[in-house]
Amino acid sequence: MPSVDEIREQIESIDKQIVDLIATRIEMTDELAREKKHSSQGYWDGKKEKEVIERYMKLCEEVGLFEYEAKLIAEVLLKISKERQKLLYDK
Repeated sequence: MPSVDEIREQIESIDKQIVDLIATRIEMTDELAREKKHSSQGYWDGKKEKEVIERYMKLCEEVGLFEYEAKLIAEVLLKISKERQKLLYDK
């Protein structure tokens, strides 16, 4: 059985992977915002936002996370994305 310190090290490693993936996701949403601006689309799509939340709920259900956890994760990521897209779109 791993020690508390070993478990914490594993968690730290996972946290780094999560942050790296979030950074990659943000890079993609920045690119999306630039493309939307270039093609004269609005920076935010409420329908797509609902689809993303539903996708997270399904994905989280598949790995045993609760619905409210899935919604919270999606909402945090979408909030960051929305704010960044608006900043990029308004430039």
